[in-house]
Amino acid sequence: MLLNIKQRFAVVAVYTLLILLIGYYFTNSWKFVLDTSSDLNILLIATGLALVLSTYITEPFFSKPVDVITRWVAIFLFMLGLDSRHCISLYNYWVYASVFFIVIALLMIFLHGNIKFERQQRAIVSMICTLSRPEFVFTILYFNIVISLFRFNQIEYPILIGFGFLLAINKPIVWLVQYITKLITSLNATGSKIYYLGQVIGHESTDLYKVEVEIDNEHRQHNLKGKLVYLENVKKGTVGIVINERILLGKKWLDILSLRDSQQNLISFSIASLMPLSGERSIYSKSNAVYLFNLESINLQLREIIENNSTYSNFNSLVGTVWEGSTINKIRFNKLFSDQLQIERGIGEGSIIETKIANESVLFQIIDARTNEESLEFKDTYGFTIGTAQKLGQYDVELKELNTVKWLPEIYNPAFLLDPSQLEYNSADFIGRLPNTNYGIPIRNPHELVTHNTAVLGILGIGKSCLTFELLQKLLNSTDVKVFCIDLTNQYAKALPSYITAELIQQEFSNDAIKKLKDNNVDTGHVDYPDSWGNLKLYEDIIKGEIETFVGSEKRILILNPDMHNVSKAAPGFKVTSKIDLTPAEKTRLISERLIRHAASLGETADARFLLVLEEAHSLVPEWNSISNEGDKNATNGTAKVILQGRKYGLGTLVITQRTANISKSILNQCNTIFAMRIFDDTGKQFLENYIGSDYSNLLPTLEERHCIAIGKSMKLKQPVILQLNDMNDIILPKT
Repeated sequence: MLLNIKQRFAVVAVYTLLILLIGYYFTNSWKFVLDTSSDLNILLIATGLALVLSTYITEPFFSKPVDVITRWVAIFLFMLGLDSRHCISLYNYWVYASVFFIVIALLMIFLHGNIKFERQQRAIVSMICTLSRPEFVFTILYFNIVISLFRFNQIEYPILIGFGFLLAINKPIVWLVQYITKLITSLNATGSKIYYLGQVIGHESTDLYKVEVEIDNEHRQHNLKGKLVYLENVKKGTVGIVINERILLGKKWLDILSLRDSQQNLISFSIASLMPLSGERSIYSKSNAVYLFNLESINLQLREIIENNSTYSNFNSLVGTVWEGSTINKIRFNKLFSDQLQIERGIGEGSIIETKIANESVLFQIIDARTNEESLEFKDTYGFTIGTAQKLGQYDVELKELNTVKWLPEIYNPAFLLDPSQLEYNSADFIGRLPNTNYGIPIRNPHELVTHNTAVLGILGIGKSCLTFELLQKLLNSTDVKVFCIDLTNQYAKALPSYITAELIQQEFSNDAIKKLKDNNVDTGHVDYPDSWGNLKLYEDIIKGEIETFVGSEKRILILNPDMHNVSKAAPGFKVTSKIDLTPAEKTRLISERLIRHAASLGETADARFLLVLEEAHSLVPEWNSISNEGDKNATNGTAKVILQGRKYGLGTLVITQRTANISKSILNQCNTIFAMRIFDDTGKQFLENYIGSDYSNLLPTLEERHCIAIGKSMKLKQPVILQLNDMNDIILPKT
């Protein structure tokens, strides 16, 4: 039967009273209590009382090898000290048993940790601990003494035998104590609903402490997470909330966080009056007793103080507590959220949590997690999960941006999942939001999105073009920029009118220019005059004329597919005997060089004038080890030079590719704003690691659909952030 500590002491008190009354009844005196030569002292005090104390106080649940040694040493010394040892029928067996169990227990302690005999050790330890249980050993010793010393006494013998059976079965006394306990509880019961929970066994910090709930506590089997408790300290109670629970050797351990009021004082109250106290700073208790209670049992004023506490009111969103090893840039937190909350809110990489730094709420983004194990006692271990979150800062609702917050949270500070519905969200104002929230991230400076260059990276079919179209849509709405899209896929001509009014889009050079290129592509020229072959000079003139015409028109976007431009030049060699077609990379260079000349003719500016969009950029500006001929290498270098010099003239580039390994790194390095979507190749991950760090680059292969890792000056993001991009249906133009 399970008894709490008070009930066990009550059982011991009843047995002690019976022992004293029986001894007094037989001797009509109390001298037997201290008279070690008395047979009743040997039986009732040395054996009976030892049985009761061991069973209910010192070893109520299990015995350890150390307890075995202690017990058998006591029995050995007890036997040696007997004056009437010749009267104990099993005297020699008791001495031999004492030596045997002492030696075996010492041997097991000596061999502890020896892996070779670990299984045999466990079996032997279990055997000697079971056979040495006090209710087993002392019961046998008790009956041995009764039979040896009192069997010829017709009055004492049956009474002592009966008392021995009472000690052995113990149920009547235990039942009596439990009945009286229930009776007293029912008589004293009020509407307070306050229950003893356990004792404090350690303080982690000024606000966090651990409580041990005994195996016999009626609340041990209940789910206590989120329950209110108070720590008793003489006449006052300090309010806390259970944030975690663990099972250890049949006991339950609780992590309890003290609650504070708006003035950052501990929420405390008078136990006698249940009225709130003020100015409490310490949770350290003299009694260390912790009690469970509910809000209905306390004063209304105290109830309001507790309900206004952010930890209590947001407990269902509790993610964990700040853990050891946190730094200024990243925190580690002990996972405390339930599987149900994870399913409901989709907690994982990218999720936003908040905790406090100097009493200010600061946002962090989950970027990693790993399992761990903690050794408790007696080889018992506890497995737990530690998450890692990157500091984002404080979100300014008015300016719609993340501001830097210095320092780091205190250890064991609670961290909560951010409420997703605190603000209204309009996709027209933002490029994306912090995942599962309405905290939008806008393009703060669209001009810098152009002049400082931008890259959109990700695998095929992940949504790069959709993001690109949205960026162009926002640029056209907020600037006067003219956009030149070089697209080998013909996707822009088909899809872009869904995002941008068709009247603003020009598809290709004029028909006359395309026809003129085709008609004037000379197949045979003079061997000594390279310019007489092909139509390269004509192409340069057409580019110049078409750019000037487009810039002077009302159109905002010019879509070009170099594969549609029939352009060739003289083949290399001392004597020209043939012509070769220009590659897309070479055509891109000619377009970009003419574009920067036109931009330079307009003078320097900080505003965005022209944007060169390079779709399938790995084909237009390939890396040196991905080129098929020397002409592409020179062409890429020429385009890179344009991108490097274009900023002061308001010219910038938007690079889109799914092959980060195959695009010129000298061009990618010029991109100040990066939108990195799902990427698998190691080269891409290694390159992006220089921008976003290893923690974020490791997340690239597992990014969800319509999510990206963004960083850049145009969004005023000083650190990488996982963004949930806008729904495509929210940004396409309505059908007319």
